[in-house]
Amino acid sequence: PLPVPCSLFTDHCSLFMSMIDARVIAEIKERIDIVELIGRYVNLRPVGTRWVGPCPFHQETKPSFSVNPDQGFFYCFGCQAAGDVIHFYQKINGLEFKEAVIELAQIAGVRLTQSQVPFKQKDKGKRRLCLDLNSLAYSYFKDKLRSQKGKIARDYLLQRKISQDMMQKFGLGFSPDEWHGLENHLKSLGYTPQQGVDAGLLSQNDKGHTYDRFRGRLIFPIFNLSGQVVAFGGRVIGDGDPKYLNSSETPIYKKGEHLYGLYQARRSISQKHEVLLTEGYVDVIVLHQYGFTNSCAVLGTALTGTQVRRLGGLTSSIVLLFDGDEAGAKAALRSTQMVLSQGLKCKVVQFPAGDDADSLLTKYGQKSLVELLSKARDGLDFCLAMISLHKSPKEVLTWARGFLLSLRDISWRAYYIPRIAQTLGLSEQELRQSLEEVRGTGRQVQVSDAGQNQRLSLRVGPDSRDKEILTFVICFPEYIPVLAEKNIALYLRSDWARDLWEKLIRYDSDQVLSRLDEEQKAFFVRSKLQQEHLADSKEAKLQEYMDFLGRENRKMTQKNLKMALTRAQKKGDQQEVRRILTLLQETIFSS
Repeated sequence: PLPVPCSLFTDHCSLFMSMIDARVIAEIKERIDIVELIGRYVNLRPVGTRWVGPCPFHQETKPSFSVNPDQGFFYCFGCQAAGDVIHFYQKINGLEFKEAVIELAQIAGVRLTQSQVPFKQKDKGKRRLCLDLNSLAYSYFKDKLRSQKGKIARDYLLQRKISQDMMQKFGLGFSPDEWHGLENHLKSLGYTPQQGVDAGLLSQNDKGHTYDRFRGRLIFPIFNLSGQVVAFGGRVIGDGDPKYLNSSETPIYKKGEHLYGLYQARRSISQKHEVLLTEGYVDVIVLHQYGFTNSCAVLGTALTGTQVRRLGGLTSSIVLLFDGDEAGAKAALRSTQMVLSQGLKCKVVQFPAGDDADSLLTKYGQKSLVELLSKARDGLDFCLAMISLHKSPKEVLTWARGFLLSLRDISWRAYYIPRIAQTLGLSEQELRQSLEEVRGTGRQVQVSDAGQNQRLSLRVGPDSRDKEILTFVICFPEYIPVLAEKNIALYLRSDWARDLWEKLIRYDSDQVLSRLDEEQKAFFVRSKLQQEHLADSKEAKLQEYMDFLGRENRKMTQKNLKMALTRAQKKGDQQEVRRILTLLQETIFSS
């Protein structure tokens, strides 16, 4: 798998974090008791200064989940889930970071100013109205499914072998084949037709006449991650076009932002550390009915970056389920590229010809899909096989370059370039050169190439010194300035460590955790747990690192002077040669 942690939420919340004063985050943490809040979801018991219990993010019974109220962190020794009270609330409820902050601010009584609330949250009147109307429509459609008029929809669901439990779980409903049924219902409750249009529930023709958007359709409510109905999908029962119809876009609903069934699947996704992503409302429901409760679907559009980021807040692994025909293969290729470019792990399952999730499970049962999942193809292997089969040599290079440029983090190219080059019969040098050519055209592209960016090696095992130093500065951030002055970043071996160091020096203690990816966050919390243990030896450790940096700085200086000496000797510049020799002697004697 790609050796890059899932870090999507960090970019997703960067703009929002820039709006929020660090004092607001600190105030939320101060006012909310982390043990009390987590205790609402986890059966905690005290053990010394900590509280422990079974982890809510993976399936277990042993108390590997630990909460440290003194430091304000939680950590699971089983699945490495980690963070503060905001990240727990975000993860357990499947929310975006900004949504978690807004909800916790309300719980804690912390006031967010208008400038600190995302733009879409500012017009609360329109959003509240849309939510209220969609909630009323949700009740209306559910009532109609249970009524005499809803028998045609109930018969259809029976034919599709959808259980009563699934009807209830997904809140299915029915819209009678009437032009003004919902419109009149909303009028009776005091709402205007225009408000129904604005909420995506009614349509309006060129003459200004309004009518029900959904008529004679089985209704699939679309929930946000807070459990609020934000839109509906409708499947026509009998003849009619279009076969599927969604709510129009509103202040609370954008098709490219939501996923069908994600609200119902969010807990299972967090526990299983994987999501099954498919197409189609009924496919999702049937997947849940057969036990694949970590399933959701796109909403009539190609998979978007926003949707991938939303999934990335819950898991780092996506399994794509697509039809086995040509259209399904093309959709799988597009979606796989999107997932990989965002840094998530990806696998691909293609159904046998003529089948989808619904038909496969209905005909052959749960074991049929379990077998397909066991044979799922690696996402990159799938992409490369498709490209090799269908593209000309010129198109292959164009695709490879485009894919590498699409990676959200340029450091990932070091992983992808060798695999792409070997499989597609390209040279690594050719790929890197093509990226350089794009950079030469003025696009903001950087190439990560170990050969072009030499760094001094540490005299320890891989990354062990990196982790030791970073643990030290996480525990004792007061020493960050003195280590930064000694250019410690030059001697961190991995891009991961250098990235974490940059975040530690850029953000204060209340903000930094929200800037870290999942792997860095787990490392940060594990390091904090060692603070008490390291406290007695911190001065000695600091001196050890200062001595190490002093030696390495002298080595670098000597290396640069020797290179300069060689150049001066080649030029025959004796005065410069004598000057450099003097400097070299000084560095040798000082060491």
